Amino acid sequence: MVGPPIGVCHAGAWSPDGNWIYVTAKTDDFHLWRQRFPDGVPEQITFGPTSQDGIALAPDGKSLITSVGSEDHTVWLHDKDGDHQISSEGNTSNPKFSADGHKLYFMMANGNSHSEELWVKDLDSGALQKVLTDYPIQTYSLSADGKEIAFAMKDEGGRSNLWIAPTSRRSSPVHIVSAVPEDSPFFLPNGDLVFRAVEGASNFLYRMKADGTERRKAIPGPILDSLAVSPDGRWVIASTPNPDEEHTASIKAIALDGSAATSLCIGYCAVHFEAAGRYAFISYPTPLTSSYSVPLQANGLPKIPPAGIARVEDFTNPKTNTPIPWYVESAISPSIYAYSRSNTRRNLYRIPLP
Repeated sequence: MVGPPIGVCHAGAWSPDGNWIYVTAKTDDFHLWRQRFPDGVPEQITFGPTSQDGIALAPDGKSLITSVGSEDHTVWLHDKDGDHQISSEGNTSNPKFSADGHKLYFMMANGNSHSEELWVKDLDSGALQKVLTDYPIQTYSLSADGKEIAFAMKDEGGRSNLWIAPTSRRSSPVHIVSAVPEDSPFFLPNGDLVFRAVEGASNFLYRMKADGTERRKAIPGPILDSLAVSPDGRWVIASTPNPDEEHTASIKAIALDGSAATSLCIGYCAVHFEAAGRYAFISYPTPLTSSYSVPLQANGLPKIPPAGIARVEDFTNPKTNTPIPWYVESAISPSIYAYSRSNTRRNLYRIPLP
């Protein structure tokens, strides 16, 4: 494992002498990290409000060139009347519908600290309200009854922890204490949580009650990331290590009862489920700029080739799969969905190395 254990790496490079590996990894944002080879500890080397992505090492190893800049995100809703921006204020992202489809939750950057807070818009009245303040959320999930939020947040030492909060704001969030970093929580229909936990140099999928009791591994083998849970709670979508030298990771649907694991994508794809459990929305590959709505089968999984999706053409069947020109992040139906738009401003910079 290279780079921070909880984060997504976009690029990597070796120092000319082979003693260091450099990566751009997303924790709060994309920054540069380095790690001594072969057994060093990841060290973050760039900070601040801008992000850095991509690495080209200088031949003398004393500097690198990277793309430095910022991105603005806005959340949009598509319905029968077209596309509507949810909020004209702030930098917004990560939209999620409530199960009844009447509310849309999203994250908005705090202008002072640049951390992200959770907001909700009532789609019937148009009312906009803060749900959580002073809690810099990384990822979050809504319970099936809409009464609770599970979210991941870093502590002062930079370690990710899980919290539970009521959507009514009638009580403060509760920290679920753990000895290891945890993130990517998802509610199951019965109120349990599945999440990712770090053990040594590997990540594992765990489940527990919402109060932190009955914590146990959901599956025995390691994962890379947990991405989604099917509406019926039978499947967790996760990226897992792959022995194929060309495709070192794959996206699988893993049965929580341990009965099966099905390959969905060879390489990387993003999968989101419609709240009613009739469609999945698949985006492939990076960059995520479009989606296809794919009907779910009786087993609760999208209808795709048995070996999984190797390229976008594998599921562009116009008779069953509907193309959508945006990366769908949450949906009520193939015609009612939420997505984010981004505006990127970047330039190349040379950065001296420590």
